Amino acid sequence: MKRYTLFLMSLAFVAASQLVPAGAATSTLTVNMAAQNSSGETGTATLTQTGADVTVVLDIKGAPATAQPAHIHTGTCANLGGVVYPLSNVTAGKSTTVVKNVTIDKLLGASHAINVHESAANIAHYVSCGNIAKPASSM
Repeated sequence: MKRYTLFLMSLAFVAASQLVPAGAATSTLTVNMAAQNSSGETGTATLTQTGADVTVVLDIKGAPATAQPAHIHTGTCANLGGVVYPLSNVTAGKSTTVVKNVTIDKLLGASHAINVHESAANIAHYVSCGNIAKPASSM
């Protein structure tokens, strides 16, 4: 009987450990946006996990009233890769986008950066960028 009870307890422990993730999922992350090319445009991008999606809220100080394209790219601000997720244009320093079917932890699993461009007409001119990375205290 003792063996049977021990066996059942072991099965219950293994089953429970399969249901509980090893680490808690990241529910929110703040990315510091630094000015590029002497633009003076700084601020934050706040990423919030909402179910299967991530809401990205950009708050850029010093931005013009006109629309500025923004994206999540592969790579880092120092070496941007291709666009992975387009974001809503930053207008008067504000933008909110719901990125479907992604997690913050997936974004943290590889190099990604949020980049703001001067305008659609001058897309190659970057004005603000922030690397998506865990804060130093979380590593």
